[in-house]
Amino acid sequence: MSEKILLIDLDNCIRCYSCKIACRQEHNLTYETMSKWCRVITIEPRWIENELHMDFIPIFCFHCDEPICSYFCPVNAIHKRKDGIVIIDERICTGCKLCINGCPYGAIFINEIKGTAGKCDFCISRIEYGIEPTCVQHCIGGALQFLDQNELSKITSGEHLLKMGLVYYCSSKWRLKK
Repeated sequence: MSEKILLIDLDNCIRCYSCKIACRQEHNLTYETMSKWCRVITIEPRWIENELHMDFIPIFCFHCDEPICSYFCPVNAIHKRKDGIVIIDERICTGCKLCINGCPYGAIFINEIKGTAGKCDFCISRIEYGIEPTCVQHCIGGALQFLDQNELSKITSGEHLLKMGLVYYCSSKWRLKK
């Protein structure tokens, strides 16, 4: 399986929360689970060069190149697949919460009903059948795309790009630091 990436175009996010709602429905993340695999944060309105700006940033697990969270798991429930996707095996997870402290991005949550850790897995059950992740499918602003790494240069030419594992943020109006 070729390595796919999640591209987030910050210029197109309209804070509709479609990605968050789709994720919660796809993975049965009810309020009781207390899990938030997909979040959208808001950067409050501010004046930049005489223009008022407010931005929305979807946040997911980055599927890090070297997933630090896996080093914290005492039972080896977290591993990186050959395609780069980092997954948590709920059958092995003991719910010790060490991975939550180990993730520097706050992307792992304990499912309070199951008692196991969980995080974005790019909807692994969907992508194995060639279907894009549910967040991408339901993004009405077109901010999310799931594509092959080699397609990235065609789509983001002339834009600023920030790589975080398998998640890439791009913007044509903001300079993103590497």
